[in-house]
Amino acid sequence: MLKPAPNETLADLRVEIDRIDAAMHELLIERGEIIDRLIAIKARQGGGSAFRPAREAAMMRALAERHRGLLPLDTVESIWRIIISTFTYVQSNYSVHVDMSRGDAAMRDSARFHFGFTVPCVPHHSAGGVID
Repeated sequence: MLKPAPNETLADLRVEIDRIDAAMHELLIERGEIIDRLIAIKARQGGGSAFRPAREAAMMRALAERHRGLLPLDTVESIWRIIISTFTYVQSNYSVHVDMSRGDAAMRDSARFHFGFTVPCVPHHSAGGVID
């Protein structure tokens, strides 16, 4: 853990946190602008799937490999899963259909962990309902 500089204050640290938060927000906006361009290119080329499971897996592996520091990896993975699933949703509206027949909480939580709250979650009372 890094020790604070002798004259460092809480206000100084909060300014740094605000700067980092603003930079992360700007990067998300920039990512969205790139997704807009990606959508346009796919449209020009006659379409293409927004779902790229191999790319997502590679992104998550790279994230895990470079991770360090105080923030737990599962928190970082959750944030990235939400970013990925939301930008996928922006490219191609989709819904997640979930079999809730064995209990709402566990399946809902699992779906929300992977897809976040932007992607609609459609509950069903059987696996057959999900498939239909």
